[in-house]
Amino acid sequence: MDDFVKEKLAEWGLSSLKDIFEQSRLRNIRRRSFITPRKDDPTPVQPTPTPVQPPSENDLSDAESTVMVTWLKGNRQPATQVRDFMLKTAPRRLKLLQECQELGEVLMEYPRLLDTPGMVEQDFEVMYPSKATKLYEMWGSKGRRVLQWAETQGSSWKKYITIPDELTEDQADLAVFHILPYLLPPGFHQSAQGKRTKFSKVEAARAFIDIQPVGTNIPQYLRLLEMDLEANQEKAIRKQPYVLALGDMLSPTQVFLMAERLAIEHDSTIAAIDACFKAFYVLNIEYPLACKNVWRFLQHACYGVEGGEREINPTVRSLITAMKKE
Repeated sequence: MDDFVKEKLAEWGLSSLKDIFEQSRLRNIRRRSFITPRKDDPTPVQPTPTPVQPPSENDLSDAESTVMVTWLKGNRQPATQVRDFMLKTAPRRLKLLQECQELGEVLMEYPRLLDTPGMVEQDFEVMYPSKATKLYEMWGSKGRRVLQWAETQGSSWKKYITIPDELTEDQADLAVFHILPYLLPPGFHQSAQGKRTKFSKVEAARAFIDIQPVGTNIPQYLRLLEMDLEANQEKAIRKQPYVLALGDMLSPTQVFLMAERLAIEHDSTIAAIDACFKAFYVLNIEYPLACKNVWRFLQHACYGVEGGEREINPTVRSLITAMKKE
């Protein structure tokens, strides 16, 4: 470890971590010698308690950035230090991701981005400071307008999903998310031969939120997911990121963000959906084709993130208008 690193660790009050830092640095050097970055699919906690102060790319020197990135590779604690270093390195990391660098390589450099709760959300807040809490602000009473709009669209969607007549406010909020894939048209898949095939509404719903029984073995689920992605690269339904819920759809026992072969647990369905949406932007990946209209609706109706206006489906546009009515 050179003198610069020792000085920086002392400056940040982390002198006691010098030995750990050096050991983790050596471990990562060995790992990089035999790990081959995976070519990831091009498809695809609650918000930060206090607003972050977006750093500038020029706030760090190259040497300071190297110290922080190396430390982050080998440490998950203390949590406040991880959060601080991730915030300070966010501009460089986001620049790498936005320049279409190989996703696997970037995640090898920044493993805490996905395995530490709140880091995807923090990076999104760096990108869009005024939009980080929009889903929470817009949902609730406005989100329930989707239910009202659904009643004007006929009853065909009801053959796919049953919503109890008596719902608590929280259940009504949650029901809206599950209804969306059945209200909005699913996307199309195009084969290597150029044939276009429309996804079913059930496939769109699974691509958005996959509901599995309580007690599902997550490691086994991940193995099966990996096999599905490898065997059905052209038309894999559950392309990541997406949300996994265990148990009843209106009262799940566990909810996860599924991203890059990881299951990241969140406290609630809305928190996992929020993290999933933000992952598309932080990781710079496309919405899954099967449920792209669901994410596009949330993008424009809730978050107010610009982009893709010309591609908005007429049904999606109609629902966005209904959602925004005063």
